[in-house]
Amino acid sequence: MNCILFLDFDGVTHPDPCRKGAFFCQLPLIEDVLRENKHVDVVISSSWRYDHRLPELQAYFSSDIRTLVIDVTPSVARTDDEGWIPPHLLQHHREWECRKWIRQHCPLDTPWLAIDDVSEWFLPGCADLLITRSECGFQPEQASKLREMLKVRLKS
Repeated sequence: MNCILFLDFDGVTHPDPCRKGAFFCQLPLIEDVLRENKHVDVVISSSWRYDHRLPELQAYFSSDIRTLVIDVTPSVARTDDEGWIPPHLLQHHREWECRKWIRQHCPLDTPWLAIDDVSEWFLPGCADLLITRSECGFQPEQASKLREMLKVRLKS
């Protein structure tokens, strides 16, 4: 069973705010880890998904990684989803979007993790979240943490 990696862009693949020419400057660090873990599919959870189609988002990745980028998360804030998310929990919308994607595409026990820079968009203590600092994005020292998190999930 593959693990799903939900990936944010701003504050993860590059700093937020980001100066022109530095977009996706941290993405190679994440791609290096993905090359070591071929049983990981990437789903874009970034707000960039609202303004770009999947092929445009895939184009930001190295050619050998693009095929791992399989989809984008749905929005739970922009659609009526049969009321499955109580309104008081919408503050954690990013986690619910990840869970909704899993619910629609995979067995519910599919292992997943998310890389994001806004912890408040996930339930407190979410064990499936690797948090980055917005001002610098994903850092070299976080690559080992990502490897460890994937190793645990891919063993299951």
